[in-house]
Amino acid sequence: MKSLFSSELSKISFLSFIGILVGYQLGNIWLGLSIALGIYLISHLYYYRRLDEWLAKGGLVDKPFTNLFWSTIMDQVLRLLNQLRRDKVQLKSDLDYFQESFQAVQSGVVVVDTRGAIDWCNLASTHLLGIDLERDKRQPFHNIVRSPEVLTYLEARDFDKPLCIVSPCSLDLHLELQATTFRQNYTLIFARNITDVFKLETMRRDFAANISHELRTPLTVINGYLETLRDHSDDLPDMWLRAISQMLDQSHRMDSMVEDLIWLSRLEALPVQEDDLELVDLEGILNSVVNDALVLAVDKSIQIDIAMDQFNALDVSLTKPLQITGCYLELRSAFGNLVQNAVKYTPQNGQIQVQCFPRHDKLVVRVVDNGDGIDSLHIPRLTERFYRADASRTSSTGGTGLGLAIVKHILARHEAELDIKSEVGVGSQFSCLFPLEQLYRS
Repeated sequence: MKSLFSSELSKISFLSFIGILVGYQLGNIWLGLSIALGIYLISHLYYYRRLDEWLAKGGLVDKPFTNLFWSTIMDQVLRLLNQLRRDKVQLKSDLDYFQESFQAVQSGVVVVDTRGAIDWCNLASTHLLGIDLERDKRQPFHNIVRSPEVLTYLEARDFDKPLCIVSPCSLDLHLELQATTFRQNYTLIFARNITDVFKLETMRRDFAANISHELRTPLTVINGYLETLRDHSDDLPDMWLRAISQMLDQSHRMDSMVEDLIWLSRLEALPVQEDDLELVDLEGILNSVVNDALVLAVDKSIQIDIAMDQFNALDVSLTKPLQITGCYLELRSAFGNLVQNAVKYTPQNGQIQVQCFPRHDKLVVRVVDNGDGIDSLHIPRLTERFYRADASRTSSTGGTGLGLAIVKHILARHEAELDIKSEVGVGSQFSCLFPLEQLYRS
């Protein structure tokens, strides 16, 4: 290309020289030069027109006759066109491959463009989402899947967690939507059928609720008779007294487990109602929880302190009550579980601190103890039902294994999270992270 450019410069120089000579003979050098350059320009415009006509036909016909300069340009354009054609064929082949792959999956797959309109979908989307590609192409996705939750989910573009919805095709069909963005804000939506999982979860929840209610009556009877035997045990031998005492302890523990199961079932089954929300005095509820825990901590001589001295950064006066939007009973249950757990697993003369402070965009309520600590291996599973880091501690502490599961559900209902950190031999800290906007500063 460099030699071609030099050749054109030489041609321009030669024509200019001829033009100057002709102009000199005619007595007007500029006229001769203009005529020479005009001839050069007209020839290039002619060849450019031939190039334009060739390109208008997609470069599919034979190259027109031109000079070396334009012929070289046509060769380069033709090479690029051939490469684009090969890339187009390969791209179409890849697209067909992926479309065939998506057609084979059982989940619905929908491609939504930047305007929120349906660009493509697989066959499974028809019976899962009621989308017909021929009929609904270029239609807004939320017009087909009429659900406010779906519209909010797609507009927020926060796809870290899936969205569970009822299928627009059938009320008995439950779907899990998971979306992701690609190629300049196009959205790829996967719709998975979770009806069986939903039914199993419903059966499990109903079973736990029903069995808990059914156990309540016999446990009340058993507790009543055992307490009666204990209160009238003057003539019974020591062996029977120990047996009655152990049965009564286990019966009380079972009764506590039933109460926790009923409470957990209620949290799972009932959504948060606006009527349940109120402004809760944060310091008041923490003082109430700590006072209850101090009753359990008397035998251990455990010191429990409340620290709420970090709100100056928010221009909040601690002489006024700090209030948080939430359900009083649920928040009291969550904070109470954390503080009572700390009391159970903190040794004699231990220390527990309940901290409340702002951090970035979170309001943190943290329970810190200097107990035995928990191995990091167990931390991810601590909020599972009946999971315990040390099963041997069950009988000694009287725990039901449901406390942290209840805490996790309550915090989720308040758009909060539970963060657990612990080190063996040092202690543990359980942090409730609430959105800071839930804090009402009076």
